[in-house]
Amino acid sequence: MSALAGVLLAAAAFVVMEGVSYLAHRYVMHGAGMVWHRSHHVPTGSRFERNDLFPLCFSTVGVSLFALATMGPAIGPLLWVGIGVTAYGATYLFVHEVYIHRRLPVRVPPLAYLEWLRSSHRVHHRFGGEPYGMLLPLVSRASRERAAADPGAVDPLAREARPGSAVRAGRA
Repeated sequence: MSALAGVLLAAAAFVVMEGVSYLAHRYVMHGAGMVWHRSHHVPTGSRFERNDLFPLCFSTVGVSLFALATMGPAIGPLLWVGIGVTAYGATYLFVHEVYIHRRLPVRVPPLAYLEWLRSSHRVHHRFGGEPYGMLLPLVSRASRERAAADPGAVDPLAREARPGSAVRAGRA
């Protein structure tokens, strides 16, 4: 496989991961996995959340792809898929943990795209539903207007425990 084909395969895997991330967030984390994910929507102020177990589980996909890619030339392209999956995971870590939730002490200047992601994620935390996507979070006009109608509400992205969360109130 040529380097260009590999890079294109990695880019395709990166793009596909947004859909995988959406489905995992919507149907796993807000489904049976809510027992772990709830800690993310109703933080206790602790440095770690039970929700942090999800990236550990999901990282096994990338590790498995890298391991499989070494087992023969026919499946060697899985290396590039693993690179794309891992790049998405690293991007997700930066966007979600560093920029949106500010869980790591890294200063990042405000950028329009990242602020749009943060605003979209805030809607998810306020109401417990859409958007479930991370890098392309589509928020309905009605949800944005609903969030804008109460600008004095407690910031749901704040790291301290807060009463009245959508998840705690059963609306997630």
